[in-house]
Amino acid sequence: MIPTILAVALFFATPTASWYEHYERGVRLIEQGNAAGARSELEAALAAHPAEGLQLATAPRQYTDYLPHLYLAIADQMSGDVVAARKQLALAEDSGVAIRSEAGRPLLVAYQLLLRGDSTGKFARPAYAVYAERPPILSEAEFNTLRNDVLNKCNLPDAKLSDAPWYARYELALELEHKGDYPRALRQLIDAVALRPNPQRHARMYGMWLIDYYPYFHIAREHVRLENWECARNALEISQRLSEIPAGAPEINELMAMQQETARKLAGAGK
Repeated sequence: MIPTILAVALFFATPTASWYEHYERGVRLIEQGNAAGARSELEAALAAHPAEGLQLATAPRQYTDYLPHLYLAIADQMSGDVVAARKQLALAEDSGVAIRSEAGRPLLVAYQLLLRGDSTGKFARPAYAVYAERPPILSEAEFNTLRNDVLNKCNLPDAKLSDAPWYARYELALELEHKGDYPRALRQLIDAVALRPNPQRHARMYGMWLIDYYPYFHIAREHVRLENWECARNALEISQRLSEIPAGAPEINELMAMQQETARKLAGAGK
C-alpha cells in the first residue's frame, strides 16, 4: 500500500510541462517531420501562454522568439490542412511578432508565398509554378535508376517518390539538373518547395547530412535554361526577398547574372 500511495503522490507532485517546453518540442517535431505531434505540442503551448512575443525568457539567460501561430501554420500545411494553415498564418500576421523576428520573418514570407501565391491573386499559385511543361530528357529507365539511387542515398529504399520528404526531392532535382533534364528537375524543385518553402544554408537532410537548400535559385536556373522568363523573374524576386543566397556564397554571381539576363530578355520582349 505504501509504495502505491508514494507513486500517486509523486505523480501529482510532478510539475506539468511549461509553455516553452511544449513550444520547443513542437518546433523540434516540425523539424523531424511529425506534424501531428507538433500541432499537439504547439496547441498546448498556446493554451498555456496565448500571447506571442520576442525574446521571452525561458530560463536564466535563455530567451526565445515565441511564434506558435506561425509554427501551427507550418504543422497544418505539413498535414495537408491548408484551410487551417491559412487561418494560423493570418493570426501570425495579425500579432505582428513573426515579421519582427529574425528567425520568423523568412519563415513567414516563405509560407505566405506557399499558402497564398504571389501578388497575382489571393491563394493563387506562385508564378514560377505556372508554365508549359517541356518533354523530359532522360528515358524512363534512366530516370527510374536515378530516382532509386537518390532514395537509397537518403535511406528511403522502399519509399515512393510521391511520399518522399523535401530533401529527397531536392537531391533528385540536383541530380537531374546535373544530367541536363531541366524539365524533370524543375518539377522536383517545385514539389520540394511545397513541402519546405523556407531556404536555409546548411539545412539538415538525413542524419548528419547537411546541404545548402536554395530552391528558388535552382527554380530560376531551370526556368532560365528553359527560357521561361516570367517564371524565372518570379523565382529570382522570391530568392531576393528571402535573402536566399548569402553575400559570400559562390552562387551569388550566377544569381546576379540570371537577374540581368532575365531583365534583358523580358525588356526585349516588351514585358
